Amino acid sequence: MHNLAQTKEGEWMTAWAGATPWHKLGTQAQGLMTTTEALEKAHLDWRVVKEPLYYEDNNEMEVLPATYGVFRTEDGKRIPLTKNGKAVGKVWKALQNVEAFSFLDELTGDHKPKVEVCGALGNGQTVWILARLPTSIVFDGVDTVHKYILISNTHDGTGSVRILPTPIRVVCFNTLSMALRQGAGQGYAIRHTGKMHERMDEVKKALQNVEQDFSDWAYKVEIMINTKITAEQSQEYFINVMQLKRDDEGNLATRGKNILHTTNILLMSPSNNVGKMSGTVWAAYNAITESIDHKLTQLRNGDTSTKRLESAMFGPLARRKVAAWNLAMEMLA
Repeated sequence: MHNLAQTKEGEWMTAWAGATPWHKLGTQAQGLMTTTEALEKAHLDWRVVKEPLYYEDNNEMEVLPATYGVFRTEDGKRIPLTKNGKAVGKVWKALQNVEAFSFLDELTGDHKPKVEVCGALGNGQTVWILARLPTSIVFDGVDTVHKYILISNTHDGTGSVRILPTPIRVVCFNTLSMALRQGAGQGYAIRHTGKMHERMDEVKKALQNVEQDFSDWAYKVEIMINTKITAEQSQEYFINVMQLKRDDEGNLATRGKNILHTTNILLMSPSNNVGKMSGTVWAAYNAITESIDHKLTQLRNGDTSTKRLESAMFGPLARRKVAAWNLAMEMLA
């Protein structure tokens, strides 16, 4: 079960390095990739074109006014990225993959290897890059969190370009959330318009504050580490984050009980009892994000579902991680 894009030759449009929580499909790199290497290894060095759409009227083809389809080119052929009735308008402008990857170099100010994972979904409608920044955060002298930037871009007119500072905890490789100024952990957004490159200059200036974003996040984590909670509070926290339903007698359904049981096992695991984090908001927060990243993304046979991993990065499961952060903030002393 996956939604990863493939070339016409059947090659997966993804490349990855290390133990990032994603999948084993695609091209494995020996280490962090430069943006140029990542484009080539993930087979993402294709271009996007916007072309007018037509309809048939009395056996003649007429152009639909201000209505366009988006296609990627491969071996001189057009592969549609707008399907099922989707289209874009006159002001929509493509951000080419090479531009998005180059923009990452501009943000970080160098062309050094930094890309850990990149890929495309569907036919190439969504492209993402996960890049590691050169510095890390260490809590309590033992708990290391790497700093990343996640860039996601859509080519089908359904969303904006999003740039999200993303912490990943090394000991269990779970992807954490940050509360950013644009709300709900969605990071910085750029609409696909003719003025998009002007707006990207604005976002570039805003992202010069990314280290401050991480600093603010780390300050709150320190408070989480120093805030003790009871076992009962952690249970209610897990139930609220995952929106587990109770019956009239207050009992959870079987699925809810299984999610709670799995999260409690993770809460007791060594990775969530590093240093002085036992019995804290930080431990509870990490248990639920680890559960989302590594347990809820598994199928019954133990295989990892790429569709669910997609959800954990971009969809409903990602929103649960944002809820985990926001509810954790409400628990701080």
